[in-house]
Amino acid sequence: MEHVNAAYESIVGSPLQYERKTYLDGLQEAKRSVTKQEKALTVTHTMPFNKYKVFFGFLKSYVTIYIFGHAPHEFPAWNALQMLVLYPVTVYRWARLKWLVFLTEFCWVSNLFLAGYCITLHIRPALVPPEHRTTMTHFFFAVAAGPLQAAVVLLGNALVPHSPDHMMSLLIHLQPAMTAYCLRWLDVDRELFPIDASVDFQTYALPPVIFLLIWAILHATFFIVWGLDLGDKGYATTFHYNLGGGKGNNIFTKVLGKLGDGSDRVRFIRYECFSIVCNALTLCATYVLFRSSMRIHFCVLGFVGTMSSYNGASWYAYRFTKFSKELDRLIADAKKDE
Repeated sequence: MEHVNAAYESIVGSPLQYERKTYLDGLQEAKRSVTKQEKALTVTHTMPFNKYKVFFGFLKSYVTIYIFGHAPHEFPAWNALQMLVLYPVTVYRWARLKWLVFLTEFCWVSNLFLAGYCITLHIRPALVPPEHRTTMTHFFFAVAAGPLQAAVVLLGNALVPHSPDHMMSLLIHLQPAMTAYCLRWLDVDRELFPIDASVDFQTYALPPVIFLLIWAILHATFFIVWGLDLGDKGYATTFHYNLGGGKGNNIFTKVLGKLGDGSDRVRFIRYECFSIVCNALTLCATYVLFRSSMRIHFCVLGFVGTMSSYNGASWYAYRFTKFSKELDRLIADAKKDE
């Protein structure tokens, strides 16, 4: 009988061999699942996940908090310096991904303007006449504490230190809001950033609203003439992204209709008008915050910062639990095959 078994195994193989092969296949499948989730942690399409991204992301966050608390007079320069260094990196990465049209949005344009203004004040202050600096400080506050700060909550910006894209979103939304807090309430150079605490509403709100309207005219012209066709050429735009989310079934499409259903130019104009009205109202609403108290403003800023931290924690929790969920799926599939 042993000779028969030996002959059989020589032809079809040992049962233990099949067990080892099945076990190895399971390990390889598990590894593929884990690798898939590791790629999800990468976040960015052009930079792999590694310890250096995590290290520099956390280091930048620590330095930002330190300067905000210990040297608020340097925070405007710190915010502008980050834009000066990281903006070209973003342009390089997004050019490869065909995301450059995102840089035409109000958040990016206003950030470049504010960063350029801060850099000018620190390098060549004579270029900005002293009589205009109060207006510019109010302008900075309205834009940063208004649309930019609101975007942190509305867009779900998350504190994900190892992700360049997530950190850039916070850089252009949350950090200008922190800068506005410093300019309004903390010890900054008042020769560079003077304020008029008793400024009337019209004087305060008119410059940022005019800036918004100028941007809107240029932005709408660009999209109506060229931008709406870029989506078909593989370029990502905020308009196409918002209306294409949820497979085309979202709050934007419920109000404006789906892309391709009628005139997209008319749809874009309605979308743009809605955006302008929301931004204008948010800009004007900051006058109340400007005339309020340091404590109230700190509570608002603290809430916004807390939301970004919560969103970041949710991001990590979701992706880390995906590891065990993938293994649970493999185990469930294996049980079905038994």
